[in-house]
Amino acid sequence: MNDYLYVVGHKNPDSDSICSALAYANLKNKCGEKAIACRLGPLNEESKYILKRFGFENPLLLKDARSQLRDIDMDTPNLINEKATLNEAWNKMLTTNNRSLFVLNDDNQLVGILSTSNLSLVRLLSDEDLYNLMKTAKIEDIAKTIKGQIELAPKHFSSNGRVYIVTLNRSEDFQDDFKGSICVLSDGDDKQKLLIEKGAKCLIITCNRSVTRNIRHLADINECAIITTKLDTMKVARIVNESFCIKKIITTNVISFNENEYVEDVAAKMMKSRVRSYPVLDYDGNVIGAISRYHLQNYRKKRFILVDHSAKNQAINNIDKALVEEIIDHHHIGNIETDYPIFYRNQKCGCTATIISMLYQENGLLPDDKYSGLLLSAIISDTLNFKSATTTQLDINTAYWLAQRANIDDIGEYAKEMLGASVSLKDAKPIEILNRDLKNYDVGKYRMAIGQTNYNRLEQVQGLLPEFKKVIEKQQQDSKLDLMVMMFTHVLAEGTLFVFYGPLSYVMADVIETRFDEHSGYDKDIISRKQQLMPKLSAMLKSI
Repeated sequence: MNDYLYVVGHKNPDSDSICSALAYANLKNKCGEKAIACRLGPLNEESKYILKRFGFENPLLLKDARSQLRDIDMDTPNLINEKATLNEAWNKMLTTNNRSLFVLNDDNQLVGILSTSNLSLVRLLSDEDLYNLMKTAKIEDIAKTIKGQIELAPKHFSSNGRVYIVTLNRSEDFQDDFKGSICVLSDGDDKQKLLIEKGAKCLIITCNRSVTRNIRHLADINECAIITTKLDTMKVARIVNESFCIKKIITTNVISFNENEYVEDVAAKMMKSRVRSYPVLDYDGNVIGAISRYHLQNYRKKRFILVDHSAKNQAINNIDKALVEEIIDHHHIGNIETDYPIFYRNQKCGCTATIISMLYQENGLLPDDKYSGLLLSAIISDTLNFKSATTTQLDINTAYWLAQRANIDDIGEYAKEMLGASVSLKDAKPIEILNRDLKNYDVGKYRMAIGQTNYNRLEQVQGLLPEFKKVIEKQQQDSKLDLMVMMFTHVLAEGTLFVFYGPLSYVMADVIETRFDEHSGYDKDIISRKQQLMPKLSAMLKSI
């Protein structure tokens, strides 16, 4: 069972979301939890730079909070090869609580299921059907089933599938029916000789009796197999008809599931069938488990820690179908609800990484140089090197403390280097730029989306504006938003160029300092989406 804690930021992750998830997962692991940092979307250029700079791999991409089959407890699968005998299947079935065997071919791929129903139906077959099955039994499988030893095996063994328990002694009572059959008897050279002469294809000699050299010679000439066994005649009679391979009786129309399927989807499919146990396969088609309805009614949901957000529209999909155990955030309190108490840390500061740095210390731990570099980078990014209106003295103090631990002597120089890495407008498509860091907001009855990216020189933005305006207008219309805004903010926080579309575009004239036309403008002071733009827009919309 998957018992990990998934530490995730928000959709369209920024550097704070990524770095905070990594650093907090590391803290939880140091505190004895099994935690994994995840991301909900592609990394922006700045985050890529930070991770490479401090030697981190990209966090795991996770798209849905729902539990998958690989996350829950499953039964160990009972596997059997399709060439196994019916007798082997019965014996294997009786040693397990799960009354289903998953049948594999020689390549270990699933080819069918064998249930107690399949096995029991054999005993209800007509004589003719049973003969046809026994026709396929190999001499080796017959010997194995009755715990016997092959004394003589013709080059090409075959029988008509009929099995006779021979107790007659008088030759006049012997019938031609013995021709092509398998005969079970305990002793008697004369009896054995007559059976061979009548055309029997296999003699099973029970009770540990031996055969003479003359009988062996006669059998060899007539291509009749001989098997000896320690079992008595009645025991052999009971099990010899279980010598054919199960391939002939398995259910081949198999309902199976992949380990990556979501539990609730699998439960819905199970409602349409009446199978007791279902095989679970991995990516390569190997059977890795067995599940029943019981497993889907009694499973533990995935566990999450949310960092840098607390709103459903920014959270991983289907978060309401998982367990939220902690929230660490520096934004407004969102609308994620739980039915149980959790650890919730919400603090007024410029960056989630600032709070996580404090949590290290509160737990008596210190981030190493690599994680200190991650946390420092997140603070610089979210506060735009302390120029954002969201910046607090706590952010600044924490950043300098982290810089010392990360062996970064000049924060200003590192900030230019790092923030400059986020500027990649030249080779990016307008749709990619728009969705890099796009967040949705609901204000009363109005729906909005605001994206933000950085630039170095204003002419970079001006060159892509004609095409970008077409893209943002189309996405606003497709998404049926009342307002979509894109903020192009100078890398060193020297102002923001705005592009906006939607029925509420007119309100931007009262929000930003300069308006170029109906869909664009500039403001030298607004650089923060959450602390400057959103409060102004919210106040404006509430007054409409």
